[in-house]
Amino acid sequence: MKKFLTIIIFLLLFLVISPINISTNTQTKSIQANELAENKINTENKNNDNNVAKKQNITNNNTDNEVKKENNITNNEIKKENSKVVQTTTTQKPVQNNNTTLKTDNTNYGTYGRLYVSNYSVALYDFNVYTQSSTSLQKIVDNKDSAAYYVNNGKLVIADHYYQGFSVLASLNEGTTSYIKFKNGTTIKYTLIKKAKGFNVGPDLIDTKGNSFFEMDGDILMYTCYENGIMATLWNLTQ
Repeated sequence: MKKFLTIIIFLLLFLVISPINISTNTQTKSIQANELAENKINTENKNNDNNVAKKQNITNNNTDNEVKKENNITNNEIKKENSKVVQTTTTQKPVQNNNTTLKTDNTNYGTYGRLYVSNYSVALYDFNVYTQSSTSLQKIVDNKDSAAYYVNNGKLVIADHYYQGFSVLASLNEGTTSYIKFKNGTTIKYTLIKKAKGFNVGPDLIDTKGNSFFEMDGDILMYTCYENGIMATLWNLTQ
């Protein structure tokens, strides 16, 4: 009888304890399941965050690369433009500039120099009355931009045709200045001291009273045909 009662008691205790264990196990499993779910969610969130971060990094990297590419393209374009400017400046021909600053002097200085009187200018060509004929003198004055010069009695004499511009002598007043320019750039200046009508009488030149212009004061004598005779002008060298 006692054994029977003992068995019954054990059965009752087993029946009471089993639901508790089952409940406890169920709760434990439920907690574990919840933890696993939370861990899974956290893992998924982390993975999502990592994916977002990766995508963001990829996007940023792509953006940076695109910006760098654009900057490189822009820099290359700037360099090309700068190289074009340099090429443009280096292709200019300095020789042309030198030619403009070192122009050849094409002025006709004749064999002596070039005379400037008021608005008249002419090249002076050598003539010596003692060694050449009057025909040679005539040929010099007949040429365009050509006046004859020679020395007589210590005076420099210049002659040209009235119609070629030497008519200017008739309109000058005493005190007028003129000058002769030479090819080397130097000049000599003269001042008009006397103007008078006269005649050409073969190697001499005289005024209306018969006085020789070669014996009058003055360092230079300029004359031209005028009316029925000549117009003679005497000039002094200006210091």
